[in-house]
Amino acid sequence: MMNTMEKRPVYLRVRDELADKIVSGIWQANEKLPAERQLSEQFSITRVTARQALVQLEAEGLIFRSNRRGWFVTPQRINYDPSRDIGFVSYVEEQGFSARTETLSKTLVEVPDWVADAGGIARGTPVYEILRRRYINERPCLIEKIYLNPKNCPGLLQHSLNQSLWHLLRTEYQLDPAERDLEIYPQTLDAPVAEALGVNTGSTGLYIRRVCRDQNGEFLEIDEEFWLHNAMKVVVQVSSKSL
Repeated sequence: MMNTMEKRPVYLRVRDELADKIVSGIWQANEKLPAERQLSEQFSITRVTARQALVQLEAEGLIFRSNRRGWFVTPQRINYDPSRDIGFVSYVEEQGFSARTETLSKTLVEVPDWVADAGGIARGTPVYEILRRRYINERPCLIEKIYLNPKNCPGLLQHSLNQSLWHLLRTEYQLDPAERDLEIYPQTLDAPVAEALGVNTGSTGLYIRRVCRDQNGEFLEIDEEFWLHNAMKVVVQVSSKSL
């Protein structure tokens, strides 16, 4: 029973008890938490207060919410270096996790103006638009939207894109993403991305954008990644030569 003389808000005291079960290992990664109704009965609180405690844990990355399924303990984050030339499956599996990619759509479209300007190509140029969902231990963690210059890779959409795209470009088209500009910042997930990841609109996310040029200096692709904020941590290795 919680001490009613404590001055901390009730939801934070509930948060502490739930966090203790996660940190101590009583609740394991991907384990489902009791429903809000059960928590309200257990702690003799309102469901609003139970929700406040859960939202606090979610903000701290200890739990995640899956639409229509409830709350779950967040698994260990992967280390992610967005500057490395290695495919998603490879860098996830080398850390002991399983990974897979699901292509949601692939088509030839007129380049959006902002992509043309960022890539330095003419407006109205046709580009490949590829939308993929990526999983870690069967949890959808990332939506990837790619705009790819078809100039030097004709017929690319006929290939399976559930594999490493960079490996495909190198082996089939001798194209190498030799130069990359990166942008990384937090943002909330809009409705289409949130729905594709099975979370609520407005959930916290991390946005990564790469503008890539090939070995000849030509625009190759713009890759937008929309990550769940608690699925990974950015880790970049810096050598002494670059200091």
